[in-house]
Amino acid sequence: MSASSPSPAVFLPSMPSSSSSSFWWTSAVGTACYHEPKVHDYELYFQLSRISLFVLLPLALLGLLSNTCALICLCTPPKISSGVFIYLKALLVLDHCHIIVSMANTLFPDFCDSHHSPEHIAYGFCMFERRFLRAMVPRLDLMVDTLHVWTIASLAAHRYWKISRPVVSRSKDTVSRARSLMAILFIAITFYRLPSFMVELQIKWQPVFRIQKRLETTEMLSPYRIWLYSVIDPIVSHFLPFVLMCVFSLLTLCEIVKSRQFAYAQFSVSCDSQGAIVKRRRSSSSSHPLRRRIDGVRQKQEYRATLSIVLIILLYLVLHSMELYILARKWQLLAQDDCPTRADYIQSHVSKILSVLSASVNAFVFIAFTNRMRIYIQMLIRRTSRSLSSNSSEPPLHKISETRTMAFPVIDV
Repeated sequence: MSASSPSPAVFLPSMPSSSSSSFWWTSAVGTACYHEPKVHDYELYFQLSRISLFVLLPLALLGLLSNTCALICLCTPPKISSGVFIYLKALLVLDHCHIIVSMANTLFPDFCDSHHSPEHIAYGFCMFERRFLRAMVPRLDLMVDTLHVWTIASLAAHRYWKISRPVVSRSKDTVSRARSLMAILFIAITFYRLPSFMVELQIKWQPVFRIQKRLETTEMLSPYRIWLYSVIDPIVSHFLPFVLMCVFSLLTLCEIVKSRQFAYAQFSVSCDSQGAIVKRRRSSSSSHPLRRRIDGVRQKQEYRATLSIVLIILLYLVLHSMELYILARKWQLLAQDDCPTRADYIQSHVSKILSVLSASVNAFVFIAFTNRMRIYIQMLIRRTSRSLSSNSSEPPLHKISETRTMAFPVIDV
């Protein structure tokens, strides 16, 4: 099982010994190294099934719950008014999609292997899974993974631009601009993943309507498979976004070290040679304590959001580092004309679990560092105390609560 191959039954392409004299990157002779655990290794098959059932399934359910809570906290007031709202919202939605598709890609085949006759309860669903989902879901998984990793890379680039160019970003960092960039990214990745659906799959009408794989592009050792899944896809889906994440994260941390405090009051008005504007700005800012309070809240929120995004990127790099090892192992087996071992299957399964863990941890990091959950709980406590005070003999505190709620600014991070 490969991190970049859509077929769970095929780990690596392997050349037969009779074609060892030809060039492996141009030869279309030979079949892929076929070794399916449920056919050739029952012990490994049941071991992987137990890992999926007792580790992957609870982790996926916990990840869906945490990401739902984070999405609710993101979409409730106080709302973020900058483009980072679109990136975080897209990341949380893609976390949901990544967890659901990974769970379906791993658990559905194992579940339907035991429901193969009309007497079984899930026979109808499993027939639908065999006819349509079994060939489609692995490729959807690759598409969601690519969208997920490039969204995080875009978030890293956006955060560095926001920190390094504070004056320009405050005027140009809009929701519409971020939405347009995410739409362009989604369209580009869709066109990139389109050949895996058009070339590798085919529709069959007889004897029943179904979607199945093309043997010449999925089972045979062709230049298409070699170049796409061993050269192009590792670069586009792993190395390039990983390098961008590392570079922009380091640059963002350097900007934070150089400027620990983000002086928003100095960004609005530029200074002239006489310094009169600076004096007027200082006198006006000192006479507006509410403005200073809003600037302080923005500074804290900017710092929290930056730490949150950098930590999300670092956790992603750590938890997905095993994919790089699996790719190196894939190239090693390809060069040695060898088939995968039992340890390779277990490592690939552990890599899937770590990717689901990464999608689950993002929500906890977001909730913790952006302080949304604490604000949401305080709002619930305030409403509960307000309803209790209205039922008691004491006068209600509606005006005080409403004043505090309205004084909270719209956050621009």
